[in-house]
Amino acid sequence: MKKLRNFVLGACVGLTALSLASCKKEETGTFDLTVWGPTEQTAILKKLVGDFKTANETENLKFNIEVGVVSEADAYSQLQKDVTTGADVFAFPNDQLANLIRIGALSKLGGSNLDSVKSINGEGAVNAGKSGNSYYAYPYAADNGYFLYYDKSVYSETDVLKLDTVLDKAKEKGKQVMIDLDNSWYDAGFFFGAGCSYEVTYNDNAKEQSITCDFDSAKGLIAGKAMIAVANHEGFINGDDDILKSGIGTSIAAGVSGTWNAEAIKEKLGNNYAATKLPSFTVDGKDYQMSSFAGYKLMGVNPNSKSVKWANALALYLTGEQAQAYRYEKTGTGPTNKTVAQSSAVKSNIALAALAAQGAYAVAQTSVPSNYWDAVAAFGTEVVEKKVTEANLQEKLTTMCNLIKTIKTE
Repeated sequence: MKKLRNFVLGACVGLTALSLASCKKEETGTFDLTVWGPTEQTAILKKLVGDFKTANETENLKFNIEVGVVSEADAYSQLQKDVTTGADVFAFPNDQLANLIRIGALSKLGGSNLDSVKSINGEGAVNAGKSGNSYYAYPYAADNGYFLYYDKSVYSETDVLKLDTVLDKAKEKGKQVMIDLDNSWYDAGFFFGAGCSYEVTYNDNAKEQSITCDFDSAKGLIAGKAMIAVANHEGFINGDDDILKSGIGTSIAAGVSGTWNAEAIKEKLGNNYAATKLPSFTVDGKDYQMSSFAGYKLMGVNPNSKSVKWANALALYLTGEQAQAYRYEKTGTGPTNKTVAQSSAVKSNIALAALAAQGAYAVAQTSVPSNYWDAVAAFGTEVVEKKVTEANLQEKLTTMCNLIKTIKTE
């Protein structure tokens, strides 16, 4: 831990251009900091915060650090209420980056802290916290994606290569395949797989300036046809993580989800536990590899903190190599740290291996149009409810795409 202390004080030198001795002399007093993270990370954050204090406190330098429970997904909505009273350090998914910048909730990274982030993490994770030419976040998790879990007593390794086979085999066995088809995060796999895309440009205040989207094109028709076929297959069941975890190994033969369910599914399937990339889907005799969103989880520093420098030092530690190794050990969280990612433990993890295989076909979850989520979820819901048919598909896609391209005025 001594090494960490020297590094943090070194960061102080880089930021203040003072000598190490004068930096130590200047750092006196008690600093109050708050960290937000999801419930499942509370115990981990408290342990890491304790380590940070041990590494940095001196006779004249103390920290009061409170760990609060705010999920990554809720970070923006909570900070939007009053960014000045928000946490000093907080976890968030990278698709919230633009909105957090817009409301003034993120400090820019600089100096040796930025150098460290770039050197120890994968390029994709580092760029997930980048907007324009500036960096705003510390990456700590690279497992915000999805793939296919399956029961080896039902499928061979070749069976799971095609979605039609996955569904057909499940039906033959009196089972089903779970896909969250009314969830826009998962629906992206069909649209991106068919070659659809969108693009968002932002103004200097990180507000949406223009949006293009071709989800209503011929490529969108391919994705829509695939979704309709899935929704009408007797081997399909729409559902969420709870349905997958409760049914896998009994009524459910396979399901699309992410690493956060790995331990529960492994426990249910035992020796039949397996996972792989998403299968391809077939439309009009042509195969399309199913895609996915690839997202990262980051930690940001609130520029309204009473001690931005120490908040940055804490964020750097909470996302560093030791912290990511510990987080993986306790929760199986996929690391962004290059050293931890290459460890034997991580490389032999079935779920993370499946995620890595899917990564070759994934689209980074950055610069997502604000209206994407509600618009695509509404379309997916109608598909599940069988209100979308090939006869009205173009109309439904056009409605969805127009909503995606609408710029929010807030």
